[in-house]
Amino acid sequence: MYYQIIVSGDGIFFENDEKTEPVIGFLANRIVQASSEELAIATSKRDILVQWNQQFNADRKLGLPRLRIEKITPVNQWLKPKSKQDYFWFTSESHKSNYMNQLCKAPTRWFWRLGSVSH
Repeated sequence: MYYQIIVSGDGIFFENDEKTEPVIGFLANRIVQASSEELAIATSKRDILVQWNQQFNADRKLGLPRLRIEKITPVNQWLKPKSKQDYFWFTSESHKSNYMNQLCKAPTRWFWRLGSVSH
């Protein structure tokens, strides 16, 4: 079984070159293959913390983020979404909410035709 898991991380602080507000957290969208929801959650949290320490926190100045599961959804192996971005950095709760809305949007049904089909 595959699970789509949206994890938030907060309790971090680093400057944002693009804006005046500092980054206070992130959302990570993960697709995890696991035999249960509990294992999928544990795997996604472990993977995020390993990646965090290797890519962003090698000098240990940013601290460890507090991770929280925002949403978990079982997904079909054939229709599993592909994430185009690893992390969605936010500077406020409203910024986080906007990202959550984007991540939770239902996928488009590009393979279904709307309307009647002529024969």
